[in-house]
Amino acid sequence: MEFNVSNALKQLNNDYSEDKASEIIENLLYNSTDFSDEDHEIIDQLGDKFLRIAAQIFVEDLAYDFNTLVNYWEAFIGQLTEEQSQNLLNFAIEQTDTEFVEDFIIGYRKFYSNPKESITFFNKLNEDEFYEIKFFKARCYEVLGENEKAVEAYNNYLNSAHFKKEENAEQAAVNEFYISHSIAPLLVSMKKYDDAKTYFDRVLGNIKFEDYLANFEGSNQQEIKSFLEDYVTTLEETGDKKTAETISKKIMQYFS
Repeated sequence: MEFNVSNALKQLNNDYSEDKASEIIENLLYNSTDFSDEDHEIIDQLGDKFLRIAAQIFVEDLAYDFNTLVNYWEAFIGQLTEEQSQNLLNFAIEQTDTEFVEDFIIGYRKFYSNPKESITFFNKLNEDEFYEIKFFKARCYEVLGENEKAVEAYNNYLNSAHFKKEENAEQAAVNEFYISHSIAPLLVSMKKYDDAKTYFDRVLGNIKFEDYLANFEGSNQQEIKSFLEDYVTTLEETGDKKTAETISKKIMQYFS
């Protein structure tokens, strides 16, 4: 039976227990879903007790297997309202006595308000051990407009030893697709069109236009359009006028 977040939260609100709260949080972590306004309201009604349970599981997960679980938690926290996410992170800091977890949470909490300070805390973590931190640092540099450093950090992340292992090849391929999607426009902004084309080709070179769009269904459509327009610019600047014209027509058809 498919997990229904709204029904689960309503039932929890009517008959609360820590075990039920933990079960719902675990389901939300591994079954990514969009929260509705009603879901946010119920979480507010549940009060601190629900977010404190989430914070407890959060710090335990990061201490147990940071690299695997941090991305699940980022998706979960990203579904909360800003106030809810800040409360969860504050509760997490209160509950952890593991130094690297605390440094990460403080850095993550400061990402939107002070990304430069986030980097200071992220730098305290050993990148060889906690390779996912390279990704978070890259995002900080991107937000700061330090595009060259962002590209370098994203590539450092893709070149992590973890992704070189045969058993992680599938994960590495998925990461390369989505990280290349971030890198290509940064290189266009620096007018490094030959380099940008390499990353655009990783995203669009072996996929149909419609399949590419399907990968980003539900994403910010203006961002997708901007990415494709950067691709057209890159094609023009690298001498492939014919493909540039074809993609331009498809952009007009899809986004009109």
